[in-house]
Amino acid sequence: MLQLAVPLDYASPELSLDGAKPWRGGIQAFEPLVGIDGWALSVESPDEPVELELTVGGDVFALTVSDEVRPEIDRALGVATRCGFRFGPEIFGRLARLSDHRRDYTVAVRIAGTNISLRPVNGRTPSVGELVLSWRAAVLGATTPVARPVGRGERLLARLSALRTQAEPLRDRPLRPLSDHDVGQIDAVHPASESQVWLVGWMKRGIEPDLPAAIVDRQKFPSGMAVLQYERADLPTSSVGFIAVLDTAWAPPVVMKDGFVYLGRQGQYHLRYGPQTRLLRAEAFLTAFGQAQPLPGGHAEAMAALLHSGSNWLPGNAAATGVAAEAGIDRLLLLPGFGCLAEGWAVSPAKRIVTFHMKIGDGVLVADEAATSFRARPDLQSVFGNVASVVSRAGFATVLRGSIGADASGAPLLRVVHEDGSMAVQRVEPKILRRLDPVADGEEILRLFPALRHEGFYSDFLACAARVWSQRSGDMQSLALRPARRAIVMRLPSDISNLNLCLDRLSRHAADFSPDIGIALLCDQGRARGEALLRLEELARQVSAPLSLFMLSHENDALAELPAILGRMGAERFVHLGRGIVPTATGWVAVQDYLDRHGHAIERFEIVDDVGSPDRVDGAVSAAAFGWTTPALLEWSLSAPRFSRGLYKNSGLPQTPGRDRVARAAMMRVERPRAARLADMLDEDLLRSTEEAVRP
Repeated sequence: MLQLAVPLDYASPELSLDGAKPWRGGIQAFEPLVGIDGWALSVESPDEPVELELTVGGDVFALTVSDEVRPEIDRALGVATRCGFRFGPEIFGRLARLSDHRRDYTVAVRIAGTNISLRPVNGRTPSVGELVLSWRAAVLGATTPVARPVGRGERLLARLSALRTQAEPLRDRPLRPLSDHDVGQIDAVHPASESQVWLVGWMKRGIEPDLPAAIVDRQKFPSGMAVLQYERADLPTSSVGFIAVLDTAWAPPVVMKDGFVYLGRQGQYHLRYGPQTRLLRAEAFLTAFGQAQPLPGGHAEAMAALLHSGSNWLPGNAAATGVAAEAGIDRLLLLPGFGCLAEGWAVSPAKRIVTFHMKIGDGVLVADEAATSFRARPDLQSVFGNVASVVSRAGFATVLRGSIGADASGAPLLRVVHEDGSMAVQRVEPKILRRLDPVADGEEILRLFPALRHEGFYSDFLACAARVWSQRSGDMQSLALRPARRAIVMRLPSDISNLNLCLDRLSRHAADFSPDIGIALLCDQGRARGEALLRLEELARQVSAPLSLFMLSHENDALAELPAILGRMGAERFVHLGRGIVPTATGWVAVQDYLDRHGHAIERFEIVDDVGSPDRVDGAVSAAAFGWTTPALLEWSLSAPRFSRGLYKNSGLPQTPGRDRVARAAMMRVERPRAARLADMLDEDLLRSTEEAVRP
């Protein structure tokens, strides 16, 4: 259809009530995730609301009324108005559902009952296609995981690690303490952790704020060094005090002997230390650091972030002060952004233990005392003098709360806190720490916290789990990609025999499909990956359909990845088949019929059991088998929940009674979802909260 360009008359954007034109206004923004914003008013009645029409190719598409306060416009006009308007973000989803022949139509805002339109800020009226493209990009961007921001302390650690690598060549270089290259002295040393040592002393001005270094103490220790410099009244003007942090494998001895820290890529300068160099405890070092007034150009803020996250974590500190305390961790399950669930034991015969802290990398976690429980550990009695009272509350289960990322590294340190405030730090085997899997670890967690749903931390636990699952989506690779406007997306089973069963049935029926219906197969990184690649080649020889293969980084269903998959394929209409779902004989016909139809309503495909009855175990009608359009899916995906195994029951898909259809006895399962009580509980609560949020 040929669209005729009709000359438009525009309202004046001038912020004045003077002039010949009776209307004022303009479109201020086309924001895909916010809506279409603007303002409009009548010169004769500026305080009256204005009815507005959103038009597509000159035809009315949506209506609204100006009723929002715009203070900046009121101030300019000197009159109180309610001239602001907005067509909500759902308008972009509606535009995306328009047929292809309307993609070149212009989208405008018109004052109802007139031929007066509002001019966009850039002076150009966009087309349907342009707005839909920007909306799709915004939706995909909003559903793509955002990289976690890196703090100053983490950046400094990364810099120190890089400098330590640059210092490796100093191992083979002859280093000599020439007097002309002596640039200062180390007065005190504070070993903060296994790889972090702090220095206090003085040096000549002009030394770089960070540089490679090598410590010579019977052998060479390549290191990365960052420096904070400050003025010291007892030094000549050519020198300054300094505090430095080292990333190093050097462990300062209790009694220092003469030695040197060589600085620079060539090791051309050096700091000296010796018997006069003291070993500082944490409290004394913190005092020294707090008193320093850093000069510009150093790493003061980043060093403070490092120091405060890792202070007073020296393993064995309790034994040094005569306190007998031992502890260990049996299970340590990490949920990024939330903390850890821990089970272990702690024995302190002379003092009562009240709580726990843990350090992983540069993150510190604190036990939720309301969620901490103690129990007897008779298995430890023989180790601690066969005294039953000592181990009567030695076992513990707790939740260690704190913001810690999935990339946390380093040996965990457990700090046992006594009733009198004294503390004991114990190392934890790094292999104990593992990322929480609600399926594999579900029974362990429910054993530790049998009333998990009623614990005070549960809502935060659930929210963090949902956030972790949402970040998991989008991580996939295209092993083969063929564009198609219509598509069947099939999540292949992990079991090779089940995979072959699905593909055998697909090869028998796909030959009857229209050649423009694409088939996207989804596999994971397990043993079935190689089989999927081989079978893809066989399938390509048997059918004319465009074939694509995507590899996921997880073993779950791929409902969250659907928008990205369909976007890469360019598909506008699709049928989704979850893991282990394969159509029946009538189901293949129903799939073809749906892909041949028009409209944006969902069609659900009923799943039956081995005897042809609706599946009562995992659900007969669910998100495991449905057909929809890509624009509608994109709009829904902005607020769609993410689940532990990719989907759960209906997964919050919209339901429109009277419009949605169900194709009976259309699907069957060749592989069932992994059973897990904890995952079911979390998914059930996520689904319930989602449904309550959208319920009117």
